[in-house]
Amino acid sequence: MDYKKIIDSTKFYFGKQEDYSKFRPSYPEELFEFLVKDYNLKSKDIVELGAGTGKFSKIASAYCNKIYYVEPNIDMINKGKEYCNDCYNITFINNSAENTKLPSNIADIIFAVQSFHWFDKTTVKEEVKRLLKPNGYFAIVWNNWEDENNEFSKSYFKYISEWNTKLTGRKYQHKNVDDRKNFFKEGLYDTYTFIHSKQYNLEMLIGLSKSLSYAPKEEEIYYDEFIKGIIEIFNKYQIDDYVRFDFHTEMYIGKV
Repeated sequence: MDYKKIIDSTKFYFGKQEDYSKFRPSYPEELFEFLVKDYNLKSKDIVELGAGTGKFSKIASAYCNKIYYVEPNIDMINKGKEYCNDCYNITFINNSAENTKLPSNIADIIFAVQSFHWFDKTTVKEEVKRLLKPNGYFAIVWNNWEDENNEFSKSYFKYISEWNTKLTGRKYQHKNVDDRKNFFKEGLYDTYTFIHSKQYNLEMLIGLSKSLSYAPKEEEIYYDEFIKGIIEIFNKYQIDDYVRFDFHTEMYIGKV
């Protein structure tokens, strides 16, 4: 696959829904408890744009009134329906973030979780404005894998960042402050960070790595080279056959 020529971002994840669902990190309960306390989440109707396989929506469903789960990739949304099959307050929408086809003024809070970098910012901003109720909020949420105090995660993040640039010509975009400032009203938003840890054995780390949008698939060129580097990093830092990520879940929330 020539990732540099792909325009439709949904194609990056074709066939990756199983690894994404099994091995991507989840989100800490403290984040949702904070949203209940400070944003009255219990009474809110929310939209998640680019909801993937439902990692965020499944937890959020226990804390809010209703969720509109928007995801353009049919493989991902079908996995999400399976993963969230016991969540009766979720409505699944197989459309893009830029054109959800949802009614106007439907959401108290709109979330973009691990997805903001995929959007056409100008188009999606108008869609967010249309969907939000008066005084509604927009929130960007990321699981940041890089931790300056964790030598394993620093090494791993550096490695996958280099592969991202090699295969796509791009750099990781979630730290693009200008994108956030241009999106939020008057460039103003609040920032919150919640730290949580997860242990990975080698199988899990390989699965996590394969879930990355740009990671080569097994039948593709570079796959063996890519996985070999993952194994080398694991072997260097493993303790009792596990490595540990200290994920920093970052939330940027404000008006649009």
